[in-house]
Amino acid sequence: MRAISPAQSAVQESRALSTMACGQIASALTFYTPVSAVFLNSRGLSYSQIFTLESVLLFSIMIVEIPSGVIADRIDRRIPIIVGFGLNALSNIMYALGQGFVWYVASYSISGFSIALLSGIFEAYVYESLGKRADNLATGVFGLYGSLELVGGVLASLCGSYLAHCNISYPAYATALVSVIGFFIMFRLPSLPVKSRKLKTNKRSLFRDIKKGAELLIKTPVLAFVSITSSASFVLFNAVYTLNQPRYEQTNLPMAYWGILSSMALVLAAVYSYYSDRIEAHLGRARTLFLAFLIGALGFALMAVPSPIAVATGFLLAVVGMNGRGPITSAVANSLIPSDQRSTVLNIASSTGSLIGVFCNPLIGWGVDVNVSITTAGIAGVLVLIAFMWLPIANRYME
Repeated sequence: MRAISPAQSAVQESRALSTMACGQIASALTFYTPVSAVFLNSRGLSYSQIFTLESVLLFSIMIVEIPSGVIADRIDRRIPIIVGFGLNALSNIMYALGQGFVWYVASYSISGFSIALLSGIFEAYVYESLGKRADNLATGVFGLYGSLELVGGVLASLCGSYLAHCNISYPAYATALVSVIGFFIMFRLPSLPVKSRKLKTNKRSLFRDIKKGAELLIKTPVLAFVSITSSASFVLFNAVYTLNQPRYEQTNLPMAYWGILSSMALVLAAVYSYYSDRIEAHLGRARTLFLAFLIGALGFALMAVPSPIAVATGFLLAVVGMNGRGPITSAVANSLIPSDQRSTVLNIASSTGSLIGVFCNPLIGWGVDVNVSITTAGIAGVLVLIAFMWLPIANRYME
C-alpha cells in the first residue's frame, strides 16, 4: 500500500481542508480558458475590448481586496469564502449567457470581487485550520492544493477544447455549472472563530487595522519581500502564456503541439508543487524559493533562443517555476503574520503587487511589439535579480 504524505493525511482527515480542496478543484475547472478569445469574439467583442476587460478585472480586485481582508480578520472567515465562491458562480453564469461589452464588464467586475475576497482569506483559513501543525504542514498542504488546481487546469484545457469543437458556448456553460456546484460545496466548511483574534480586532478601527498591517510589512523585510514580490513577479511569470505563442510562430513550432505543451507544463508544475514539501525539507525554505525563481528565469532565457526545442523547453520550465514558488511564498508569508492581521496583511501585499502589475503589463506589451526575444530575455534577467535579492534577506531574517 502506498504511503501518503503528512499533508495528504491532514487534508483527508479535516472537513475544512478537504472541503477547501474540493473548492480548489471546482475553481480550476475553467473550461473556456483555451478558447476564451474566440468565445468573446462570438459574443460581439473585439480584441481591444477583451484586453480592456483584463484591466477591469484587476481594478475590481484592487478596490475590494484590502477592505475584504480587514473584514475577514474580524468575522468568521467561512462567510467571505462562501460569498467569494457565490460571486464566482454568478460571474461565470453571466459570462456564459452574456452578449456585448457592457455585460462582460459586469461579469469581469464580479469575478474580480470574488478573487479579491478569496485571495488572502483562502490561505488564512487553510493555515489556521492546520492549528499547531501549521508551520510544519503548510508548504505540503499549499503544494497539494496547487497540484489539484493544476491538474484541474489540465483536465479543463483538454475537455474545453473538445467541447468548443462541438459548440463554442459549451465550455462556458460547463464552467458555470461546475462553479455553482463548487459554491454549494462550500457550505460544508466549518466555522473558524478564533477568540483571541476576535477580541483584538473588535477594539480596533478599520483604518487602524490597515495601518497596522502596512506597518508590519514595513517592519518585516522578509514578509514584505515575499508577499509583494510574489504578487508582482506573477505578472512576469504569467506573461509566458502570451509570449509563448509569438515565439512558437517565429520558431515554426506546429500549432498542433501548442495544446499538448500547455498540458505537459501544467502536469510538470503539479508534480513539482506536490513534492514542494520534500524539496523544502532537503534544501531549506530559502533555497527552495531561490530555486523556483531560477527555474523560471532559465525557462524565459531558453524561450529567447531561436529554436523550437529551446522555446518549448523554456515554456515548460517557466510554468514549473511560476507554480513552484507558490507553496513556499504562501507558507513563509502566513508564518510571519499574527492571526488577527493575517487576511489584512496578505491582501495589502497582494494589492501592492497588483498595482505594480498595472505598470508592468503595458511595458511588457510594448516590449513584445518591439522585439519578443529581447523582452523574454529581459524578464529572465529580472527574475534572476529577484532570486539573488531573496537570498541575503532570507539569510538575515529567516535561516
